Amino acid sequence: MASEPANPGRRATGSLADCRAERHVAAAKFTVDASGVQMCRCRVCGCELRRLPSLRRWFRSGMMG
Repeated sequence: MASEPANPGRRATGSLADCRAERHVAAAKFTVDASGVQMCRCRVCGCELRRLPSLRRWFRSGMMG
């Protein structure tokens, strides 16, 4: 009997309705500045997201943030 992998290539997905409700899906590729703030874009709508070192939550930033 063969066992199956726990999460075979599972990726977070979202919709524009999720983005309108501020539940963005962060891209896997992100950059980190000198103060430790992580920055990336939403996979669905493309808005700029940031995450502080002390928080485990992405929030919207940039022109519309």
